[in-house]
Amino acid sequence: MIPLREQEYISERFARDLEAKVKIDFFTQKASKLFVPGREECPTCDDARTLYTELASLSERVSLTIYEFADAPEEAQKAGVDKVPAAVLRGPANRPVRFFGVPGGNEFPNFVETIIEVSKPKLELDAETAKQLKKLKDKTSIVVYVTPTCPHCPGVVRAAYRLALASAQIDASAVEISEFPRLSQQLGVRAVPFTVINNQAAFAGAVDEAGLLEAVQKAMEGGVLGGAAAGGATSDTTAAPGPSPASGLIIPR
Repeated sequence: MIPLREQEYISERFARDLEAKVKIDFFTQKASKLFVPGREECPTCDDARTLYTELASLSERVSLTIYEFADAPEEAQKAGVDKVPAAVLRGPANRPVRFFGVPGGNEFPNFVETIIEVSKPKLELDAETAKQLKKLKDKTSIVVYVTPTCPHCPGVVRAAYRLALASAQIDASAVEISEFPRLSQQLGVRAVPFTVINNQAAFAGAVDEAGLLEAVQKAMEGGVLGGAAAGGATSDTTAAPGPSPASGLIIPR
Protein backbone atom coordinates (compact mmCIF):
# COMPACT_ATOMS: atom_id res chain seq x y z
CA MET A 1 0.00 0.00 0.00
CA ILE A 2 2.81 2.43 0.85
CA PRO A 3 5.04 2.90 -2.23
CA LEU A 4 8.58 1.59 -1.77
CA ARG A 5 10.18 5.02 -2.13
CA GLU A 6 7.95 6.38 0.63
CA GLN A 7 8.65 3.32 2.78
CA GLU A 8 12.35 4.12 2.54
CA TYR A 9 11.72 7.71 3.58
CA ILE A 10 9.57 6.69 6.58
CA SER A 11 12.08 4.03 7.59
CA GLU A 12 14.83 6.68 7.62
CA ARG A 13 12.64 9.03 9.68
CA PHE A 14 11.87 6.28 12.18
CA ALA A 15 15.54 5.30 12.46
CA ARG A 16 16.53 8.91 13.07
CA ASP A 17 13.65 10.27 15.16
CA LEU A 18 11.99 7.49 17.14
CA GLU A 19 13.17 7.91 20.73
CA ALA A 20 11.51 4.84 22.25
CA LYS A 21 9.24 1.94 21.35
CA VAL A 22 5.74 2.63 20.06
CA LYS A 23 2.98 0.07 20.35
CA ILE A 24 0.07 0.00 17.90
CA ASP A 25 -3.00 -1.95 18.98
CA PHE A 26 -5.12 -2.51 15.90
CA PHE A 27 -8.75 -3.58 16.14
CA THR A 28 -10.30 -5.09 13.05
CA GLN A 29 -13.24 -7.18 11.93
CA LYS A 30 -13.42 -10.10 9.55
CA ALA A 31 -16.00 -10.04 6.81
CA SER A 32 -19.02 -12.22 7.58
CA LYS A 33 -20.61 -14.50 5.01
CA LEU A 34 -23.82 -14.48 7.03
CA PHE A 35 -26.15 -11.61 7.79
CA VAL A 36 -25.90 -10.73 11.46
CA PRO A 37 -28.60 -8.35 12.77
CA GLY A 38 -27.09 -5.17 14.20
CA ARG A 39 -23.62 -5.87 12.83
CA GLU A 40 -22.04 -3.32 10.52
CA GLU A 41 -19.48 -4.55 8.04
CA CYS A 42 -16.03 -2.97 7.88
CA PRO A 43 -15.10 -2.40 4.22
CA THR A 44 -11.83 -0.63 5.10
CA CYS A 45 -10.52 -3.04 7.75
CA ASP A 46 -8.33 -4.95 5.29
CA ASP A 47 -6.79 -1.71 3.96
CA ALA A 48 -6.15 -0.51 7.50
CA ARG A 49 -4.54 -3.81 8.46
CA THR A 50 -2.23 -3.65 5.44
CA LEU A 51 -1.27 -0.05 6.19
CA TYR A 52 -0.44 -0.65 9.86
CA THR A 53 1.42 -3.86 9.07
CA GLU A 54 3.59 -2.02 6.56
CA LEU A 55 4.24 0.85 8.98
CA ALA A 56 5.24 -1.54 11.77
CA SER A 57 7.63 -3.34 9.43
CA LEU A 58 9.60 -0.13 8.89
CA SER A 59 11.12 -0.06 12.37
CA GLU A 60 11.95 -2.52 15.13
CA ARG A 61 10.75 0.15 17.53
CA VAL A 62 7.19 -0.04 16.21
CA SER A 63 5.19 -3.10 17.28
CA LEU A 64 1.76 -4.13 16.06
CA THR A 65 -0.79 -6.22 17.93
CA ILE A 66 -3.93 -7.20 16.01
CA TYR A 67 -7.24 -7.85 17.74
CA GLU A 68 -10.45 -9.22 16.27
CA PHE A 69 -12.96 -6.73 17.63
CA ALA A 70 -15.69 -9.27 18.43
CA ASP A 71 -13.23 -11.59 20.17
CA ALA A 72 -11.54 -8.97 22.34
CA PRO A 73 -14.27 -6.97 24.11
CA GLU A 74 -12.20 -6.39 27.26
CA GLU A 75 -9.17 -5.17 25.33
CA ALA A 76 -11.39 -2.91 23.21
CA GLN A 77 -13.07 -1.43 26.26
CA LYS A 78 -9.75 -0.75 27.99
CA ALA A 79 -8.42 0.86 24.82
CA GLY A 80 -11.51 3.03 24.34
CA VAL A 81 -12.40 1.37 21.04
CA ASP A 82 -16.08 1.16 20.06
CA LYS A 83 -15.83 0.83 16.27
CA VAL A 84 -13.47 -0.49 13.63
CA PRO A 85 -11.01 -0.13 12.09
CA ALA A 86 -9.20 1.45 15.01
CA ALA A 87 -5.58 2.00 15.94
CA VAL A 88 -4.42 2.88 19.45
CA LEU A 89 -0.88 4.25 19.80
CA ARG A 90 1.11 4.15 23.04
CA GLY A 91 4.65 5.18 23.85
CA PRO A 92 6.82 5.44 26.97
CA ALA A 93 4.41 7.91 28.60
CA ASN A 94 1.61 5.30 28.23
CA ARG A 95 -0.89 7.94 27.10
CA PRO A 96 -2.96 6.51 24.26
CA VAL A 97 -4.14 8.35 21.17
CA ARG A 98 -6.57 6.77 18.73
CA PHE A 99 -7.42 6.88 15.05
CA PHE A 100 -10.67 5.36 13.82
CA GLY A 101 -10.68 4.54 10.13
CA VAL A 102 -7.78 4.59 7.71
CA PRO A 103 -5.36 7.54 8.06
CA GLY A 104 -5.10 8.19 4.33
CA GLY A 105 -4.81 11.34 2.26
CA ASN A 106 -3.83 14.39 4.27
CA GLU A 107 -3.99 12.40 7.50
CA PHE A 108 -1.22 9.96 6.56
CA PRO A 109 1.81 12.24 7.05
CA ASN A 110 0.19 13.44 10.26
CA PHE A 111 -0.07 9.84 11.45
CA VAL A 112 3.61 9.24 10.72
CA GLU A 113 4.52 12.35 12.72
CA THR A 114 2.24 11.19 15.52
CA ILE A 115 4.12 7.88 15.79
CA ILE A 116 7.32 9.88 16.19
CA GLU A 117 5.80 12.17 18.84
CA VAL A 118 4.31 9.21 20.74
CA SER A 119 7.84 7.78 21.01
CA LYS A 120 9.01 10.76 23.07
CA PRO A 121 9.12 10.29 26.86
CA LYS A 122 8.10 13.95 27.28
CA LEU A 123 6.45 16.32 24.85
CA GLU A 124 7.29 20.01 24.93
CA LEU A 125 4.44 22.50 24.52
CA ASP A 126 4.35 26.27 24.37
CA ALA A 127 4.99 27.56 27.90
CA GLU A 128 1.60 29.26 28.26
CA THR A 129 -0.25 26.26 26.84
CA ALA A 130 1.59 23.95 29.26
CA LYS A 131 0.68 26.28 32.13
CA GLN A 132 -3.01 26.30 31.21
CA LEU A 133 -3.02 22.56 30.65
CA LYS A 134 -1.87 21.97 34.23
CA LYS A 135 -5.00 23.74 35.46
CA LEU A 136 -7.28 20.96 34.18
CA LYS A 137 -8.64 19.00 37.12
CA ASP A 138 -11.04 16.62 35.38
CA LYS A 139 -10.72 14.10 32.59
CA THR A 140 -11.63 15.53 29.20
CA SER A 141 -12.25 13.76 25.91
CA ILE A 142 -11.54 15.35 22.55
CA VAL A 143 -12.77 13.73 19.34
CA VAL A 144 -11.84 15.31 16.02
CA TYR A 145 -13.81 14.23 12.97
CA VAL A 146 -11.89 14.46 9.69
CA THR A 147 -11.84 13.44 6.04
CA PRO A 148 -8.80 12.42 3.94
CA THR A 149 -9.16 15.42 1.63
CA CYS A 150 -9.48 18.09 4.33
CA PRO A 151 -6.34 20.28 4.43
CA HIS A 152 -7.34 21.86 7.74
CA CYS A 153 -7.97 18.65 9.70
CA PRO A 154 -4.43 17.36 10.39
CA GLY A 155 -3.52 20.44 12.40
CA VAL A 156 -6.46 20.01 14.77
CA VAL A 157 -5.81 16.28 15.14
CA ARG A 158 -2.16 17.02 15.86
CA ALA A 159 -3.15 19.59 18.48
CA ALA A 160 -5.51 17.15 20.19
CA TYR A 161 -2.91 14.40 20.19
CA ARG A 162 -0.21 16.69 21.56
CA LEU A 163 -2.44 17.86 24.40
CA ALA A 164 -3.24 14.22 25.23
CA LEU A 165 0.42 13.21 25.14
CA ALA A 166 1.29 16.13 27.43
CA SER A 167 -1.50 15.58 29.97
CA ALA A 168 -3.10 12.50 31.51
CA GLN A 169 -6.30 14.56 31.82
CA ILE A 170 -6.83 14.66 28.05
CA ASP A 171 -8.14 11.73 26.01
CA ALA A 172 -7.84 12.27 22.24
CA SER A 173 -9.22 10.47 19.20
CA ALA A 174 -9.58 11.19 15.50
CA VAL A 175 -12.35 9.70 13.36
CA GLU A 176 -12.31 9.52 9.57
CA ILE A 177 -15.99 10.37 9.34
CA SER A 178 -16.58 9.35 5.72
CA GLU A 179 -15.98 5.74 6.79
CA PHE A 180 -18.79 5.95 9.35
CA PRO A 181 -21.78 7.43 7.46
CA ARG A 182 -24.32 6.47 10.11
CA LEU A 183 -22.29 8.27 12.79
CA SER A 184 -21.89 11.26 10.50
CA GLN A 185 -25.64 11.43 10.05
CA GLN A 186 -26.28 11.11 13.78
CA LEU A 187 -23.88 13.94 14.57
CA GLY A 188 -24.93 16.07 11.63
CA VAL A 189 -21.35 16.60 10.50
CA ARG A 190 -21.39 18.83 7.41
CA ALA A 191 -17.97 20.43 7.71
CA VAL A 192 -14.62 19.27 9.04
CA PRO A 193 -12.60 19.51 11.16
CA PHE A 194 -15.48 18.96 13.57
CA THR A 195 -14.44 18.72 17.21
CA VAL A 196 -16.52 17.29 20.05
CA ILE A 197 -15.51 17.79 23.68
CA ASN A 198 -16.83 15.47 26.39
CA ASN A 199 -19.56 14.23 24.02
CA GLN A 200 -21.44 17.48 24.66
CA ALA A 201 -19.85 20.63 23.29
CA ALA A 202 -18.88 20.84 19.62
CA PHE A 203 -17.53 23.27 17.04
CA ALA A 204 -16.33 23.23 13.46
CA GLY A 205 -13.14 24.90 12.28
CA ALA A 206 -9.38 24.83 12.48
CA VAL A 207 -7.69 25.77 15.76
CA ASP A 208 -4.17 25.48 17.10
CA GLU A 209 -3.14 23.93 20.42
CA ALA A 210 -3.87 27.07 22.41
CA GLY A 211 -7.26 27.53 20.73
CA LEU A 212 -8.22 23.91 21.30
CA LEU A 213 -7.24 24.09 24.96
CA GLU A 214 -9.28 27.28 25.30
CA ALA A 215 -12.28 25.42 23.86
CA VAL A 216 -11.71 22.61 26.35
CA GLN A 217 -11.65 25.08 29.24
CA LYS A 218 -14.86 26.74 28.03
CA ALA A 219 -16.55 23.35 27.69
CA MET A 220 -15.50 22.38 31.21
CA GLU A 221 -16.98 25.63 32.50
CA GLY A 222 -20.21 25.07 30.59
CA GLY A 223 -19.57 27.89 28.16
CA VAL A 224 -20.71 28.16 24.54
CA LEU A 225 -18.19 27.05 21.93
CA GLY A 226 -19.82 28.72 18.96
CA GLY A 227 -17.07 31.31 18.79
CA ALA A 228 -14.24 29.03 19.84
CA ALA A 229 -13.19 28.46 16.26
CA ALA A 230 -14.36 31.75 14.79
CA GLY A 231 -12.63 32.23 11.48
CA GLY A 232 -11.24 28.69 11.53
CA ALA A 233 -11.19 27.11 8.10
CA THR A 234 -13.37 24.10 7.30
CA SER A 235 -13.94 21.68 4.44
CA ASP A 236 -17.35 20.52 3.26
CA THR A 237 -17.83 16.81 3.98
CA THR A 238 -20.19 16.46 1.01
CA ALA A 239 -17.26 17.22 -1.29
CA ALA A 240 -15.13 14.46 0.16
CA PRO A 241 -14.94 11.20 -1.79
CA GLY A 242 -15.21 7.82 -0.12
CA PRO A 243 -12.03 6.40 1.41
CA SER A 244 -9.42 5.15 -1.03
CA PRO A 245 -6.32 4.76 1.14
CA ALA A 246 -4.37 2.71 -1.40
CA SER A 247 -4.13 5.68 -3.70
CA GLY A 248 -4.63 8.47 -1.21
CA LEU A 249 -1.44 8.40 0.83
CA ILE A 250 0.47 11.64 0.97
CA ILE A 251 4.01 11.42 2.27
CA PRO A 252 5.58 14.42 4.06
CA ARG A 253 8.77 15.86 2.61
